[in-house]
Amino acid sequence: MPATPATPVPKVPDDMPYAGFRAFIDAHDDFLILSHIDPDGDALGSSLGVYWALRGLGKRAVVANESPVPANLVFLPGASEIRLTRDLQAQRRAVFVLDCSSIDRVGPAGMALVAPDAHVACVDHHAGSDGFGNPRLVNVDASATAELIHEILEDYGLPITPEIAAALYTGIASDTGAFRFRNTTPRVLRLAARLVERGADPSRTAESLFGRKSAASLRVLGLALASLESRADGKVSALTISRAMFDEAKAAPEDADGIVQYAQTVNGARVGVLLQETAPGEVRISFRSDGTVDVNLVAGRFGGGGHRNAAGARLRGDLNVVRESVLGALEQAVNGGPPAPRG
Repeated sequence: MPATPATPVPKVPDDMPYAGFRAFIDAHDDFLILSHIDPDGDALGSSLGVYWALRGLGKRAVVANESPVPANLVFLPGASEIRLTRDLQAQRRAVFVLDCSSIDRVGPAGMALVAPDAHVACVDHHAGSDGFGNPRLVNVDASATAELIHEILEDYGLPITPEIAAALYTGIASDTGAFRFRNTTPRVLRLAARLVERGADPSRTAESLFGRKSAASLRVLGLALASLESRADGKVSALTISRAMFDEAKAAPEDADGIVQYAQTVNGARVGVLLQETAPGEVRISFRSDGTVDVNLVAGRFGGGGHRNAAGARLRGDLNVVRESVLGALEQAVNGGPPAPRG
């Protein structure tokens, strides 16, 4: 019995410069692939999808990030090959910058690896992208940057190997919250099915992204939940993790990945926020929204960014001072006013 042909996955509607990416790839043999600090499944999934595609063409490529690979992403094929940007020295003239609304989101060590005359390609799906990159593919209607990477590779005619499928499926599953968020479209579900046909493992991906937790992560989760506080008549829900709490739990900042979702699930909360004191005088902020508040705008006031429903920022300062400033901005946002000015 002949095999049933796969249903084509429609492209995200937009004027897409595929020819520019083909020319970019064909013109170079040695690539650097960067994504944003504190990478998530979409950042590293997209990066590794490009990595395996370039390797399949016989190109040299290195994936690098300012932050270590999170524990829930070490299962990805090629994750052990990802380098820290601070450990690299040679500047590159062909650079992919993925899942970043501005090139400085790769961090200062990553920026130092981009040669002054570098040819930089940008692929992203965040609002507020600042226009860098040529070729450049930015589409906020895409569920994930990985969705756009698939389109580029498909247009090029590259086969979707099991490694590429696993990487891109992880990016999509991560940014759709395991297909629970509002950006879960019929198009992305068709793409997910195709990637499973090509070798992605939905069960292993879901278990790695959202299932298994270390003992340290559970200890710090308990301390974080005990810090729960509400503002704006319950419309803002906040969790805080101080350095002392990390020490008590014998945990590291990466053990707090995903904790912000507990703040957003409190009954009546429109916005959840997690504040982590990752080092003395350094605070990482994670925002989640139910869709009624644009937390990307709030994060932007603090030098960060992301999406309408999920965003982040990093600030220097005292944890309590930063918390009051951030919660004040969120109170204004949920009550219909502008976010409080930065600083």
